[in-house]
Parts: sequence; C-alpha cells; structure tokens
Amino acid sequence: MKKYILPFLFLIVANFSFAQSETIIDSYSESVKQCLINNGTRDYYSNVVDEMFTMLQKQYADKNVPESVWTDLKVIKTETLDELSQMVVSAYRGHYTQDDLNKMNQMFTTETGKKMFTNPGSLTEADKFVVNDFYNSEVGQKIIGSQESMNKIMSQISEMWSSDLYQSVVSKLEEKGY
Repeated sequence: MKKYILPFLFLIVANFSFAQSETIIDSYSESVKQCLINNGTRDYYSNVVDEMFTMLQKQYADKNVPESVWTDLKVIKTETLDELSQMVVSAYRGHYTQDDLNKMNQMFTTETGKKMFTNPGSLTEADKFVVNDFYNSEVGQKIIGSQESMNKIMSQISEMWSSDLYQSVVSKLEEKGY
C-alpha cells in the first residue's frame, strides 16, 4: 500500500502545479490582451481588418460577390484579432512581467493614460507630469528600453498575421467560386 502512496501524491502535486501554471498563463495572456485594448493596439488592428475587407471588395468588384458572402467572411474578425493578441503575448512575455503589465494597465486606464493614446495634444501640464512620472518608473524604463526590439517583433507579427488573414479570406472566396 505504501508503494502506491508516493506515486499518487506525485500525481496530485503535478496536477496542482500544472493547474497553477495554466492559471498564470491565462492571467498573463488576459493582461496582455487588456493592455492591447487599453493602448489602442486592438482598435488599430480592427481597422486593419476593416480596410483589408474594403480593399478585397474593390478587388473582387467584377466578380459580383454578394454582400451576404462578405458578411459571412467578416465574422472571422474577432477570431483573427484574438489570434493576433495571442501572438503578441509571446512578444510581451520576453519583455514584461505580470507586475509590469498590471502597472501598464493601471496607467493606461486612467484618464491621463487614455488621453496619452487617443489625443496626446489634450494632455494638461498635470497629465504630462503623470506621463513623465510613469515613463521614469521602472516599468516605463522597460517600455522605453524595449521599444526597438518590440517594434521589430510587432512588425514581424503584423506582417505574418496580415498575410495569413489575407490568404485565408482569398482562399475562402476561391472555395465559393469567386
């Protein structure tokens, strides 16, 4: 009986550890996704998807693709934005901790943080002080220090993601005979 207890306890501990790591991964991913919403990245890529569909509709204008087909194809927008977010998680993971993300999201959800991304010209002197204070903090310095690397990674992710999205939509149009 004793020889079965040790393996059983090992399985319980292993399952508990796996469950904890899954929670941590999910928490980190959700924090990155929230950061992408808060800093306007998700809205930017949402507009990219809309513009791609506008471009494709012009390219396929002579094919008489019914509006119902375009509507069906556009359903992938949320899914593809989620895929992009998941790709970005890996980029963030190499640069920022969970604590960093919490501090970013805390800043980005303030009125000053929102203005910083949506209308920087409307920042008051007090807002500018808050922004400077944030970028002088440890997290702000990480953001500044990783900017070149993150821009490069984001460019690669963006290129791969948009190419895959475009090819996927074109393939679906071809499958439908257009």
